[in-house]
Amino acid sequence: MPTEPRTPPSPTDQPADASTSTPGAQARATQSAGKARRLRTEADKLEAFCVVVRAASSAADHAAFAEVSRAASKALQAKFGGGTITSVFAWLTSSAGKDALDSVLAGEVELSGSLSVEQIVEAVALAQKAELLRATQG
Repeated sequence: MPTEPRTPPSPTDQPADASTSTPGAQARATQSAGKARRLRTEADKLEAFCVVVRAASSAADHAAFAEVSRAASKALQAKFGGGTITSVFAWLTSSAGKDALDSVLAGEVELSGSLSVEQIVEAVALAQKAELLRATQG
């Protein structure tokens, strides 16, 4: 029975997953995982803050707005360790809020809550209008 001579493996003949065992590949994987966690956290914050904006914007009067504000403070304390309705509006209109929205719009991270992308965009626009009014009035 004839056998073919075996040739020694070439240094370039590596399994496809061998590249993940190199230190550089491990660092990239760690960075990717870190970026994914950061994007997820920011998207969750974006969604939660947009829920607050929507609730605040639907308040019929000052008493209802104050109730929304109290409920928002409790929810923000429980989920993020603190925050106020004012800080929600400020974050949504900051560069961090814009980056979070851009990540969602670019498809880098998906929403996991009950709001649609359109509702998120609307809430951010409401926050921007409110911040503009606040800045011009006082």
